Amino acid sequence: MLTNTKVYVTNFVLVGKIVAMVIVESLFENMTDQSTLKPHVPTYGPCTIRDLKPGEVKLWCTCGLSKNQPWCDGSHKGTSFRPLKWTVPEHAQTVYLLCACKYTKTSPICDATHVGLIGTIQKQIENCSSKQGHSNIGDKKLCQQCGFVPDW
Repeated sequence: MLTNTKVYVTNFVLVGKIVAMVIVESLFENMTDQSTLKPHVPTYGPCTIRDLKPGEVKLWCTCGLSKNQPWCDGSHKGTSFRPLKWTVPEHAQTVYLLCACKYTKTSPICDATHVGLIGTIQKQIENCSSKQGHSNIGDKKLCQQCGFVPDW
């Protein structure tokens, strides 16, 4: 029996008949919904990346802790964050503006969300329900509820 299971139903038309396709997504207990996590903001602006090879697979940092932005360096270990696997598009492009604030809605491409983000992040940290624990966050690296990182 699966716990924390989401079921999606999609209808397709196949030669005049509607066929329902059921997609079951199991969320195991040791996995966290990435959309509820709040990353650290390493930079309020994009990373300008040049000379990527079409079809190349890259791991984009989602936690904001990597010292090799915008790419993952494994700093997320010990958190619930996981890097985003991104395949460089097949069409030729010389420059990519990749998100460094980690709040883009078009990951990993920058959508300029960083422009109005500073106040939002400050409020997020100030109103964090785990704020009392920020002083001794220990080896957790960051508060996943607000993005606070000690001594960044």
